[in-house]
Amino acid sequence: MIHLPEAVQLHNIVDQAPYLESGPDTFLRIPKELRIQLNSSAKQSAFHSAGCELRFRLKGPSFKLRIETCGIGAPQHGGGLAQLVVGDFSHTYFPVGLGVTKLECTLPEHGHLSLVSESPYFHPELIRVLLPTHAAICGIEIDGDLSAPLPGDVPKRRVLHYGSSITQGSGSLTSRESWAGINARNLEADLINLGFGGGCHCEPAMTDYLCSRDDFDMAVIETGINMERLEPELANSNIQNLIKKFTMAHPKKPVFFVGVFPSHNDVTNNYAGRMQEFRELVRNEIEALDAPHAYFIEGRNALDPRTGLTTDLTHPSPAGMIQIGEFVSAEIKRLS
Repeated sequence: MIHLPEAVQLHNIVDQAPYLESGPDTFLRIPKELRIQLNSSAKQSAFHSAGCELRFRLKGPSFKLRIETCGIGAPQHGGGLAQLVVGDFSHTYFPVGLGVTKLECTLPEHGHLSLVSESPYFHPELIRVLLPTHAAICGIEIDGDLSAPLPGDVPKRRVLHYGSSITQGSGSLTSRESWAGINARNLEADLINLGFGGGCHCEPAMTDYLCSRDDFDMAVIETGINMERLEPELANSNIQNLIKKFTMAHPKKPVFFVGVFPSHNDVTNNYAGRMQEFRELVRNEIEALDAPHAYFIEGRNALDPRTGLTTDLTHPSPAGMIQIGEFVSAEIKRLS
């Protein structure tokens, strides 16, 4: 059962629905009406709590947390590790397994943290519980003397990320250490993570949803890697539709389309396979649009494959996540 005090603010969580149609009510990162229109992989990973946070202020010295999960995906990519963050500062990591996890957290003095910087990204009195990258959360309770976050507790800007499992954070330790999380921090922005492991098919329904959102200041769209499962004509059409409609829907907001990161397809085809075709398609579409706020970022240059990939030659390692986040944020600053 999901039972939270009114003081707790949910971040990157917009709905609830029965887990995989027959399970208990579970957090969703997208509306339940949209989820049922997507592919099977996205239908499942929409339940994963990547980039999802519980935010509140704490009046007392400690609080108790109870988390219940009804599914843990991609354990080989750090699927069940949560993180407690105080403002900008990591406090502790804790594993969240299948079933119930209980934790009692005692926090440090806030006064010392406030001395570090006069311009923090997150206020040092804001408590942030970063939920695991691949956990489906169906029960959660917090017991403590809490108060609601204040308007100035979070960054003023928000960056929306849409993409595959790489954007979701497969390969990172926690959502804050995903490449999307690192990019957001470097841009001094709050992260909206809409990465879907295996499910970034850029369907028209997802495109329409992204076009309808107006709660962000810039967007980063990762295209390609999951599209190799589709017929080439459909994959190309979906990508072209997303680029054109999303750019037109947000003409004044910077939008950065990232070409496919290094992958197994590049290794076996020496950068001459389907992934390279996707990169060229995205680049050509953006050049043809001639939209002043739409940019292409060459994802194949984002990491060193020798240190940045895992053994599947597609998902980044924790080092690769850092490399991508630093590369993309530097490119965004250079282009804009």
